[in-house]
Amino acid sequence: MRYQSSLIMLFCVLLTQTICQPAQAQQHSWRGFEMGKATIDDITAKLGPSPIETAGRQDLRYPSTQDSNLCDRLYFVNRKLELAQSASTDPRFPNRAAIEEAFGAPEAEVTFQTQEYLDYSEEGFRFICAAGGTTTGVLSFRPVPRRVPRGYPNTHINLRRELPPATRPLPTVLKVGAAQVCITPKTLDGIQSPDAKQELHVDEDVFARAAIFQSDEQSVVLIGLDVFGMGLWDIQQLRNSLREKGFPNVIVAMSHTHANVDTIGFYGYYPEDYANQILKNAEEAVLRAAENLDSVSHLQSGTIEMPLAGGRVVDLIRNGRDPGLVDPSVSVLQAIGADGKPVVNIVHLACHPEVIRLKDTNGLSPDFVGTLCRKVTEQLGGQTVFLNGALGGMLTPDTRFRTQEAAEEMGTRLSVFAIEAARQAVSCSKDGLFVETVSVEYPITAAAISTFLNNPPKPYPVRDGRVTADMSVIWIGDAQFVTVPGEVLPDIGFEIMQEMAGRTRVIVGLANGELGYLIPGFDFRANGYEERTGPGAAGGEITRSIGLQLARRRP
Repeated sequence: MRYQSSLIMLFCVLLTQTICQPAQAQQHSWRGFEMGKATIDDITAKLGPSPIETAGRQDLRYPSTQDSNLCDRLYFVNRKLELAQSASTDPRFPNRAAIEEAFGAPEAEVTFQTQEYLDYSEEGFRFICAAGGTTTGVLSFRPVPRRVPRGYPNTHINLRRELPPATRPLPTVLKVGAAQVCITPKTLDGIQSPDAKQELHVDEDVFARAAIFQSDEQSVVLIGLDVFGMGLWDIQQLRNSLREKGFPNVIVAMSHTHANVDTIGFYGYYPEDYANQILKNAEEAVLRAAENLDSVSHLQSGTIEMPLAGGRVVDLIRNGRDPGLVDPSVSVLQAIGADGKPVVNIVHLACHPEVIRLKDTNGLSPDFVGTLCRKVTEQLGGQTVFLNGALGGMLTPDTRFRTQEAAEEMGTRLSVFAIEAARQAVSCSKDGLFVETVSVEYPITAAAISTFLNNPPKPYPVRDGRVTADMSVIWIGDAQFVTVPGEVLPDIGFEIMQEMAGRTRVIVGLANGELGYLIPGFDFRANGYEERTGPGAAGGEITRSIGLQLARRRP
């Protein structure tokens, strides 16, 4: 499993280095259980079986000593405790001041609006603190080398800002339309390899959801697709077709649900008929949205943060590659009609939709995205369109089970945050649209991606081992979007966001391309899973460089 391999990568360096002195080692413990030594049996013998039911014995969770609604999660390699993500209080580290007294300044930190991430990898700790300094999460592990090099630009990312107070709604000249069209396969025949032994079924319909924002001079189309991914060749075909119909600025954003078939063809089989159906139905969604275009009263947007107690959004989102490094933001952009009701809700957060995987359940599903969109629409009205964020390496569900029901529960819980973000939304202080798109060349050096692109399912230009994909900056009112053609890691996303001036700042991942994982150079690891399934070592730095340029663009 990817979770297990990520843990092994994180801690395998320990096999060849001296960890620390015995007196020091005791610090790296959870409730007295020492990292690298305590076993599952040791823990259950002392604490008893976990009262929190999960899908497997190695997924061990105990209620937080601080808040019974939260829990501590333990991770094991070869049955030995290697990581604890604790939402319980630790008397040694009650606040940031005590942490810095023990260890000095953090090796790296990210300052969010309401909380802070502090990285002490060389000490074997990472912490989450509230804005006032109180510790809300302790991650314990055996010490590993510094993750972010000294002096690197993102040693300290500061995303906290003083935002101006709300103003009266600014009337807009925009017209907005939205619609959705089902993209569930018409038939399940032919959507997987003839050699596949799975008998597929549909657990929940998948959709293309589209929104159009149009002014006298400009238009922007946002399409959210419940797909694993689409190849550059298919995305280009859809964008070209819509361009011919008067829509030059189209963003095709893929949710990356792992409960739909591989419509890229990367894993060996390309379901061409189904891919063509998706393109046709996505275009139909846009054309229906165009039929619904109407003047709106105003735009409004809001962002709230999910709590990162224990270095994860408990039971919802965690980072399987770099524990503790999670984007907690949930953002909503709404166009409000003349009747005071939303025409569209653009909902954004960062997480792989992989509560369920097709290979395990055989059931097609949008994963948590379907319920999230449905619940938001039920509560707020209007069409909801989901855009994923900087989900790479590896923002993944923290759910206790991997079932359709668990995915729906996650969607319901995430919808609560999205609805609250909408309720706290502030009217945009700017009107109008701004779009700038640049074509970016990516050298493909990862062997698996290179081999695939040398013989893609449909013709697509590869020049000197390079492919071209687009990145865009978009302003809709005072909400700012930067699009990325793949699964960018949070480090890069945070750096780009830091340079963005929009009241609402959105990194749209898997937008107009799925090149795989885009990894910062300092964190590129030989033979890592993400490294093998991305363009190569240059991909992240190219994305970072262009992203920073686009982030600084103003209307």
